[in-house]
Amino acid sequence: MIQSFSRCMDILKIVADSPDGVRLADIARGMKLKYTTVYNLVNSMMREGMICRGKEHVLLPGPMVTELHRRRRHGELIRHARAVMLSLIERYPEADLTYSRFTGAQITAFLNRSQDLKGDIRAAESVLPPYRTVAGLVFLAFLPEEEAAVLRADFPFSERSRGDWGTEHALEEAVRLCRERRYARLPFDPPEMSRIGIPMFHKGRLSGALTCTCLHLGVEEEKRLLNELMGLSDVVLEEPASESLFLRA
Repeated sequence: MIQSFSRCMDILKIVADSPDGVRLADIARGMKLKYTTVYNLVNSMMREGMICRGKEHVLLPGPMVTELHRRRRHGELIRHARAVMLSLIERYPEADLTYSRFTGAQITAFLNRSQDLKGDIRAAESVLPPYRTVAGLVFLAFLPEEEAAVLRADFPFSERSRGDWGTEHALEEAVRLCRERRYARLPFDPPEMSRIGIPMFHKGRLSGALTCTCLHLGVEEEKRLLNELMGLSDVVLEEPASESLFLRA
């Protein structure tokens, strides 16, 4: 089984290194294996979506390769956000915190820390309304245009939204200010609430939003909090060290 897995990985590397695709016979020849052996291994990988067949029957990387990378990156971003939230809790123990990401058609909160829930950071998968949250303003401001259009189409500006904003123009002005300032506030939040949303960028692309809510902060305290939050916008993920690729007893 270990030998078969190792061969599958070698086949996948060959396929990934062949931008125009590669034929099964060429893989067998290059690996010095029987054609039937490579045929059976490739068939298994195709069933799992690791390899797919392109034009003229050449082999290409399958959709599962991209999906595994997406899942790995998502996990890295969640771990990074959790560490950021823990560091904020040390300095602002009364803060409520939420980390959210855009998941193709909606804004999903994946981590939440609330004083009402004993102050623990908890995993979640709740949908955030785009027009009633600071995270929503962040995504409307910084998502690529086509993704922002999908979000707006799935959550049209309704009468309920009009009750909060008055006019759609007021919402657009808040989105513009968010883009200009690089943080979001809701104009209809009560004065005693400091609710701030910041965009988090990984390699220049919006990767998520962090929301921090505190009550009864003084002017200087709120300014310090805002400066600290804005310093967290750039996400740098460390690649795993080579020794972490091996299991140890």
